[in-house]
Amino acid sequence: MIRPTVPGDVEPLVALAADTGFFKPLEMQALREVFDDYFAGAADGGHQCATLEEANRHLGFVYFAPTAMTVGTWHLWWIAVAAGVQRRGLGGQLLRHAEDEARRGGGRHLLIETGSFPLYEPTRRFYEFHGYTQVAHIPDYYAEGDSMIVFRKLLLGSGPRLQFD
Repeated sequence: MIRPTVPGDVEPLVALAADTGFFKPLEMQALREVFDDYFAGAADGGHQCATLEEANRHLGFVYFAPTAMTVGTWHLWWIAVAAGVQRRGLGGQLLRHAEDEARRGGGRHLLIETGSFPLYEPTRRFYEFHGYTQVAHIPDYYAEGDSMIVFRKLLLGSGPRLQFD
């Protein structure tokens, strides 16, 4: 079951993310800050966090939000599935949940950023499998030798247009 994340989920979800082996210590610190901000009011700005749970066991989560100063652009900031249950379609469920919610929020497209290290090759294949297209490559973004790869999926054929008067 995918449900809204609550404060009691934070510690199990942080541990789940750490156990995947995909996140650096700096990213784990950032995740805690993201959860702190979320429960301090970021949800009021359209940020959403959903937890995938089965039989009272945390299996994954997704965090996404509309992008400030844009019309209809959304970012998926975090997605993680517990190490022992990966490659069973759970990540796809979380991704579809984020896409559906972004559409409901007027999202035209969803952007996802990831790194270029070989460790993230399965992540990049996952996004491509789910219909995302690589639209940007920024060399050495995260660190020397670790570029930012940006993926995009069109959610709506067209959306609101920015008006300049």
